[in-house]
Amino acid sequence: MPPLKSMFKTATTLTVGLVAGGLLAPQAAQAAVNYFDTTKTVTGTGTVSCGSGWKVTGGGAYPLPTDYYGNPFSDEYKLTGSYPSSSTSWKVTGKNTHGVYSSTNGWRYTDYSYTPKAYAICTR
Repeated sequence: MPPLKSMFKTATTLTVGLVAGGLLAPQAAQAAVNYFDTTKTVTGTGTVSCGSGWKVTGGGAYPLPTDYYGNPFSDEYKLTGSYPSSSTSWKVTGKNTHGVYSSTNGWRYTDYSYTPKAYAICTR
């Protein structure tokens, strides 16, 4: 292909790409604005609520405390549930297993309920 024809083809392709990008970009930008205008994240402990006029679309739990294994005690944390508890709220539950060691009885374990920090993703 002669150099002039190749340069013309490149310029035409670039122009078409810029025009198409200019026409499509505002729609993509508006979609992003709409998303952030109609979506929010709420946080709390245990059960978090989106509030009036909002619906929960997802959620979860923040990281649990670090397990500790030592002498004479230990603690293990487990997430036991993470789910929508209604159309407007998200609930997380957990368990803490606490162990105590004694030279006469060995390890003794007791389970306690633990309430993790939760978040919910909400939309209008």
